[in-house]
Amino acid sequence: MNIEETGQVVAHLLLHRIVETRPANGRSSDEQREVAKLLLNMTPDDRRSLEGIFTGMRLSLVDYDPLTVPALPKNNRVFLLARNIANGDPSGVLAPEIVIEAMKEKGSEPAREAAAWFVHLWLIHLDLLYTDHGRSPSNMDRYAEGMFDFDLLLARAREHFEELRQGLDRNEVPANAVFRTFEKASHAEGERRCRRFVNLMADAALLTTISKDVYQQTILSAHEIKRNYEHGLQRFVLDASTKRYRLGTDILTGTGTQQEAKE
Repeated sequence: MNIEETGQVVAHLLLHRIVETRPANGRSSDEQREVAKLLLNMTPDDRRSLEGIFTGMRLSLVDYDPLTVPALPKNNRVFLLARNIANGDPSGVLAPEIVIEAMKEKGSEPAREAAAWFVHLWLIHLDLLYTDHGRSPSNMDRYAEGMFDFDLLLARAREHFEELRQGLDRNEVPANAVFRTFEKASHAEGERRCRRFVNLMADAALLTTISKDVYQQTILSAHEIKRNYEHGLQRFVLDASTKRYRLGTDILTGTGTQQEAKE
């Protein structure tokens, strides 16, 4: 690839994060077809050059075909631009400022509230993708089974927050605690937050819409969870032997607050 073609590939992958040679839905743009062709025909030197560029951004270029992931359509090869959390959080892709801005209801909302909604909805969506289907985070082959509809996400979120409310001793929870955001939230707000969450995940190429309000995990999501799950959990743990964890909102907002969690 020449410099212009390399720039075209880099720009496309940074924007879309997934390139398929034979998309499952049968639809692709002229640009995607051109980028797919360039990726298929790249030399080992081209590959090393691209990998070096993305490594500097704390991203990884990986690819799969039906031999490595049987769930992929026949003759399809998929190239992914994946986050590499082990080398530090990449900028841009689900960066804290992007997550918080996307989840905010209004500009004056505290960052911790927006972050709290994202963390809780992210964990609920993992249950829908993995626990409901008897999958483990290391299982990529069944990524296409990871489907849910919006109403189910919303119902699970309402159940989760109701259980959280009932489990709180309000006499022990400070008035400014982040959990108060769920206590005061209406059903309408919960629905808006869930909609913001799925839109954010779709923008990050971690969910795709397969029909109205029906979402499916992407192979990129399956790869990132398999690659980063254990390391990602370690970011929440202060001392595993004493079951002490950092709040997910502290990680997103950089406040460093600590809390004990009990199983």
